[in-house]
Amino acid sequence: MENLFEDLMTLRYIVKNQSRIIDEFKSGKRYLKLQEDFRRVSKGYIKEIQRLRYENSVAHAQAITTRDIWTDECDEIWKKHLKEMKKKDTIIHNLEDRIWTLTRKSDEKIARLTEDYEDIILEKDKIIDELKSQLVHTEALLDRDGTNTNLPTSQTPPGKKKHIPCSRRGSGKNKGGQPGHERHSLEKPSPDEITDMVDHELDENFYCPSCGSDDWTCTGEYEERYEYEVEVNVKKILHKFWMYRCDECGEILWSGIAPNLQAECQYGPNVQAMALSLMNTTNAAINKVPMFLSGITNGEICPSEGYIAKLQKRAATRLEPFMHGLFKELISRSLICWDDTVIMINKERGCLRFYGDDDIAYFVAHEKKDLDGVIEDGVLDSLSNQAVVMHDHSSISYNDRFIFINVECNAHLQRDLQKIVDETGHEEPAEFKELISETIKDRNDLLAQGKKGFGKRYIKQFERKISDILDRWRETANNNESKYSGPLERAVLNRFPKYQENYFAWVKDFSIPTTNNLSERSLRCSKTKMKVSGQFANVRTASYYAVIKSYTETCRRNRINEMEALMRLCAGNPFTVEEIFSTG
Repeated sequence: MENLFEDLMTLRYIVKNQSRIIDEFKSGKRYLKLQEDFRRVSKGYIKEIQRLRYENSVAHAQAITTRDIWTDECDEIWKKHLKEMKKKDTIIHNLEDRIWTLTRKSDEKIARLTEDYEDIILEKDKIIDELKSQLVHTEALLDRDGTNTNLPTSQTPPGKKKHIPCSRRGSGKNKGGQPGHERHSLEKPSPDEITDMVDHELDENFYCPSCGSDDWTCTGEYEERYEYEVEVNVKKILHKFWMYRCDECGEILWSGIAPNLQAECQYGPNVQAMALSLMNTTNAAINKVPMFLSGITNGEICPSEGYIAKLQKRAATRLEPFMHGLFKELISRSLICWDDTVIMINKERGCLRFYGDDDIAYFVAHEKKDLDGVIEDGVLDSLSNQAVVMHDHSSISYNDRFIFINVECNAHLQRDLQKIVDETGHEEPAEFKELISETIKDRNDLLAQGKKGFGKRYIKQFERKISDILDRWRETANNNESKYSGPLERAVLNRFPKYQENYFAWVKDFSIPTTNNLSERSLRCSKTKMKVSGQFANVRTASYYAVIKSYTETCRRNRINEMEALMRLCAGNPFTVEEIFSTG
């Protein structure tokens, strides 16, 4: 941005000098100067012509006066005078020719300079227009936030008011609790839920504030206060697996050892589940997990970073059957959302992709963000021609190999429209955005009333408004010559002849969402992970994170406690897809 500012200042200095000359031509000052120079030279010639003509007239008058006393000597003088007059006439004609030549050359020079400077003016006007367009674009870049880009609210520039997306209609009421609203507080436990009781008695050295006596007698009355508290107790459990001998044949048998107790000494499922939750839900850095566990256990439990890394791999490996079952459940759904985002993998740009709906969260990680990764996932390839897929105008989804129904995210469309408005000031995209917002609000009002769709008249009116706006906008966009805002404006406008039905399918079918916010919310955790950890070591560790995230997020969406799900996973008995959806 600093280099751009320096370039702008340099260009402004150059344009200022050229603008002074251009302004002189535009105002006529430069033409007046050229004319003044010409008049100054011509004035000398004209003055000389007048002098010579005057001398000729005087001589002619003398000749007429003396004609009565004409002599041979006078005749000679007259001839000599005529000769001089002819000579002077020749000089006069030469001066007049010179004046005409100067006039012609002056006019040609002025015409040539005018033509040259008209070209210069046009060139400088283009530079000025380019600079103006560049300044508008720069201001638009500085003004970007969640209204015109995918920039999250947390990254709103300093000094700028944060935009909190909300499609609900205002109630007109003040924020906070409303008059007459019942106050809620933490509910006290029942008597049989009390685990500990603490009696608070007076100190032995306490004296009466009135008389100073230290004699007190308890009345038996008391006030109750309740407190919820968590206490971490480290358990060191000894498991005994007994040996048995068959009384008939003497065969030696051992009681079965659980899969999670194969080593002589190991951390239990609770500790492992807490470590996995810290790594994959709270997105703690791998070196912070041992610090936290050591802190809450007073140093008794402090796993190494290597153990945490192996724990991730072990958990992801145990979830392979779960991911296979989740894939089958996912491709059977009638509506799924998908999106992907950039993550860093070993200093390179990788990809974390999400597929799912309100109940399913299916994450995958790849080294590249491309069609090959989507094909490798196999989700879109496996969908039928009746399935509906919501995305962010991804060209991948329109590949000929896929047969599902595409629907587009209107939140991204509205941000694109706002970006165009910010850079161009055009009314049509602002009007288009407002139409979409109002229609979404009308739909939400009908959904709140239990309605299942708009009437045919409303839909036709909506389509007519779109057609009218697009017709007017097309002419405006074609006249936008800015290399910054012009291509985006025309690109967005040119989508609608082909993708209008994909963008506005939700107007005719209320079961289709208006935005792909579900996918964006699901992927937001990865940005926090990148802020904390910076990157994944390789695509395998990124895949471990994706698999564990798929398991915990799917359990949470189906009202299964995450810690319970992780403890079962660490004990070697994770929830199955069948259990989750039968429980949900």
